[in-house]
Amino acid sequence: MSTAPVTRPERVLFVHAHPDDETLSSGGTIATLLELGAHVTVLTATRGERGEVLTAELAPIAGNGARIAAHRETEIAAALAALGGPDHLWLGGPGARPTDLPERRYTDSGMQWGPDGRATAAGDAPDDSLTRADLGEVVDDVRAAIRSTGADAVVSYADDGGYGHPDHVRVHAAARFAARAEEVAFSMIVDAASGAADVTVDVLPVRGKVRAALEQYRSQVTVDPADPQDPSSLSYVMPHGVRNEVPAVEGFRHDASPVPTAPETFAEMSGPGRAAAVVVAAVVGVLVGGFGTITHQQTVALGSWSTAPIGMVLTTLVVIGLVVGVRLLYRSRVLVAALGVGVILATQVLVAVAGPSSPLVLANAAGYVWTFGPAVVAMLVLAWPDLSGLRATDPATDRRSGSRSDARVDSHSLSSKGAPRP
Repeated sequence: MSTAPVTRPERVLFVHAHPDDETLSSGGTIATLLELGAHVTVLTATRGERGEVLTAELAPIAGNGARIAAHRETEIAAALAALGGPDHLWLGGPGARPTDLPERRYTDSGMQWGPDGRATAAGDAPDDSLTRADLGEVVDDVRAAIRSTGADAVVSYADDGGYGHPDHVRVHAAARFAARAEEVAFSMIVDAASGAADVTVDVLPVRGKVRAALEQYRSQVTVDPADPQDPSSLSYVMPHGVRNEVPAVEGFRHDASPVPTAPETFAEMSGPGRAAAVVVAAVVGVLVGGFGTITHQQTVALGSWSTAPIGMVLTTLVVIGLVVGVRLLYRSRVLVAALGVGVILATQVLVAVAGPSSPLVLANAAGYVWTFGPAVVAMLVLAWPDLSGLRATDPATDRRSGSRSDARVDSHSLSSKGAPRP
């Protein structure tokens, strides 16, 4: 989740399969987030070319995929305006396609109603349909949308697509993989009354906007007239004749947390982890110290009159690389000190064991460098100030840091793993 600057509103990307899906399954939450100041983008995968046409006045375009697509483009534009005007992208188009690839258009895969009332694959999906596209390509397009919008959270269907439509199932998979790859939160649309929701949103306050949005989809649903006795009620009839009630509460379940990653710095480690790290650093220092003591006097002949102190150079570079690398990687003076002590201890022990006549450390340039060099290097690295607090708070970097900003959309936040129910 994100640690975006407090002046930056929450950014949520809703990924849906066809025009009308965004309103039917998450319209109330979209409208609510917009009212709360969030930046919302709806990403639509197809234009619903194979959708049924309900109204008589639209009968002439029935069965004509291109004309249906053009009409549904106008419907979704009007519906999104009614919800409050979120940004809108088409999958494979500008903002939702890697910049090094030509734009493409995914078409509706089609479906049929099964005996259990759920959607199943139609069996005749066209070659350019969403379900026949390479999943990796679809994932890359969703990832491009996450980057272009700076999304902190991605919302899409559960793994069954809500009601089984093959395009919904494909969108779920692509959105989930993309969110994980971009390391942003992923939430799935679920029945708020099922008990499986992590976040619930009361959408009655925006019921008027949802009704206005649904009424734009005259080719797909028939919205029942408002009931004067119950203005909050909202229902519609689907193409196959089933009447559905629009819920007063929309629910979302967070994707399972990924496997915890190893701590990035010494300060993030547990107590036992820090102790083990210090021991490992000291042991590594002892090994390096022993290796350096034995090899630092080695030379390589450059000719009949000169030699190169290859041993002194290599051992010094190993020590410098080790202590500098540990300081930069783990931002820990403790580990640097443990390494330095290990190197110095190994050197002194080997010299003491070998006795006064030891050939290991001689009174020459290489001997002096090896005797005092590691200590000097360690002291210099220990003296470096810790500048980690001055790191930039770029949104792309912040998104991966794992903490939250105070400027989130409070109880409706879909990028919080523990958001309370409003």
